[in-house]
Amino acid sequence: MEDGGPKRSGARRRGGWRVAWAFAALLTACAPRGAPEPVVPPPPRLSVAQVTRLIPSHVKEREGWARDVLAALEAEDVPASPVAVCSVLAIIEQESGFHADPAVPGLPRLVRARLEEHANTLGPLGRKALASVLAGKAPGHKRTFDERLKTLRTERDLDRLFRDMLAYYERAYPATFATMDLASTLFSSRSLADLNPVTTAGSMQVSVRYALEKEGEDADPVKVREALYTREGGVRFGTSRLLGFEAAYPQPLFRFADYNAGVYASRNAALQAQVSQLTRLPLVLDGDLQLYDKNGEPRSEDSKSLKALLVFRQRHAPELSERQVRRDVGKEKEEGFETTDTFRAVKRVYANETGESPAYAQLPQVTLESPKLKGERTTAWFARSVDARYQKCQARHRAEQAK
Repeated sequence: MEDGGPKRSGARRRGGWRVAWAFAALLTACAPRGAPEPVVPPPPRLSVAQVTRLIPSHVKEREGWARDVLAALEAEDVPASPVAVCSVLAIIEQESGFHADPAVPGLPRLVRARLEEHANTLGPLGRKALASVLAGKAPGHKRTFDERLKTLRTERDLDRLFRDMLAYYERAYPATFATMDLASTLFSSRSLADLNPVTTAGSMQVSVRYALEKEGEDADPVKVREALYTREGGVRFGTSRLLGFEAAYPQPLFRFADYNAGVYASRNAALQAQVSQLTRLPLVLDGDLQLYDKNGEPRSEDSKSLKALLVFRQRHAPELSERQVRRDVGKEKEEGFETTDTFRAVKRVYANETGESPAYAQLPQVTLESPKLKGERTTAWFARSVDARYQKCQARHRAEQAK
């Protein structure tokens, strides 16, 4: 569901996932001084059969899903613990109900509305150009683009339709229209990408942009998108998006929020809340300390959160320079942000001023905007909904262990 915001790749470190050991580490830290450190065993690794039994019984091809989840965890060097497995399964269930290429309700209406809205901005000729292209056919297809549009069901259907329309325009346009500039505006590859109302794909609804970034600059966009529509590819990219970064979250709930709002959004939202309390400046706790464009690049103007951090510097941490604060904030989507002077200063001053231990994370306040959603939804709603599924998965695991 996350898309259109800042780049969410985040810094990641191979070799394990801290959440699985968080509780064990807490027990170790609380042991009496001088006492021998308890041996903390690694979390159990689940087998294909065990993961299969954690998937709801109504799901088709449960063993296939289980194998793909385990393969994705292995690719990310994340142990297949009950915590990790149930986290992935909960996202799959929430986002697609275990469908590799889920149907999107009302997809034909959504797409037509976007196309017509764009065509209307070009005047009467825009409508004419749109109607002409929709009347065309892709090689090997008996149905027109308009007929195919009316029967769209899934994201893959839509993606292939857009690609065929673009290919048709590039081949047939000069003989169809009189004004080259008009069709270039209406059916350029960039324009078609912008008009596509669905920007997340697959069983875990991964941002297509994230998948392309993960595959690298030389990745073939068509192959990446087609991979997302498969069960294996959707789970692989989604698992990377969920677990491919380190964070000291006390519970998976915050990682679920990050899956929706962006890497480290929960950690950064807690920092925003603390800065707001210290400066008495109201802030939207969305987890973004900077402003970003639609491609995820930082914008030049200062966000309210950054301005508040600069006020915090003046009032509470004059040893920090403005340049230092700006440089540190540039690391907000990295694990290393926690080691910056700015991050540490906020936590230290908050503890001194309030007498309270500063929270590491809190749920971000983000209102979701997507043509797939009915009614208003928030990141907190998403995280809690996923967490409810996660808790049921954990209960199934405990029940299996009790047998």
